[in-house]
Amino acid sequence: MQKEQAAKENHISSWMMFMLAAACGLIVANLYYAQTLVGPISVSTGLSSTAAGLIVTLTQIGYVVGLLFIVPLSDIVENRRLTIITLMVAVGALLVAAFAANAPLFLTASLFIGTGSVVAQILVPYATYLASEEQRG
Repeated sequence: MQKEQAAKENHISSWMMFMLAAACGLIVANLYYAQTLVGPISVSTGLSSTAAGLIVTLTQIGYVVGLLFIVPLSDIVENRRLTIITLMVAVGALLVAAFAANAPLFLTASLFIGTGSVVAQILVPYATYLASEEQRG
């Protein structure tokens, strides 16, 4: 009886599962959006064609930094709080990148876009925690 009640408490609705899956997909896509736009971005920010590769490189470096230093915090900090903070970093960095008028500002934003994109690595275990045993897998 207690197992059935516990399973009902951990049941995740299908719309919530869809939202978490969509969020993970959109967040991870942040790592790849700039790859097809390197040319126009480098022209608008004044980057040379040789330095334009830094846009994608810094995003990937930020992602590695996040994997090394932010994702392990999910064992210490509440996942919901860490998710919100990391999402705020990603959204802020995306806004800065959208309005950046010069290369250093855009490249810094790219680094933080990568760092904030690790939130997908926090959402997946959180979704597992929310789901019942029957829904996992």
